[in-house]
Amino acid sequence: MTPTQIFVEEKLQLLLKRTQSDLTAIGVLDRATRKIHWYSVYGSVSNRTERIRQQINIGLTGEVLRTGRFLQTSAAKHQLFDLGESIMMTEKLLHAAAWPIIFNDLQIYGAILIGKRIEGKYNTEQIEAGTDIVHELSVYCSKYFI
Repeated sequence: MTPTQIFVEEKLQLLLKRTQSDLTAIGVLDRATRKIHWYSVYGSVSNRTERIRQQINIGLTGEVLRTGRFLQTSAAKHQLFDLGESIMMTEKLLHAAAWPIIFNDLQIYGAILIGKRIEGKYNTEQIEAGTDIVHELSVYCSKYFI
């Protein structure tokens, strides 16, 4: 494992713990295919999750990529398909939140997603902890994803 992979893994595991999530993932935008590729996923119950390629204009992550800001969403079990977020459907997440990955040039390079398999929003402390970790990841990884 490279130092970057180790750093990302440690931060995603910390994010999982601090936000009391069931899943954390970092997705990188592939501008050529206009899809997001899930670079690292923790807490996954499906071996298919890392292979998901999602169009950048669909679902929660699509909205985060378009707006460039933090968002969260909830869904009842029967509404997962309606949201269009592939990772939520595959992992059966009932609540998810995502932050854009923005580097110094102010372009969006991907998204970091957290999710729960139980209903309930993330509270302010969890969102702030997540925002801090996302900032650390963005600063560190800007050298490697650009």
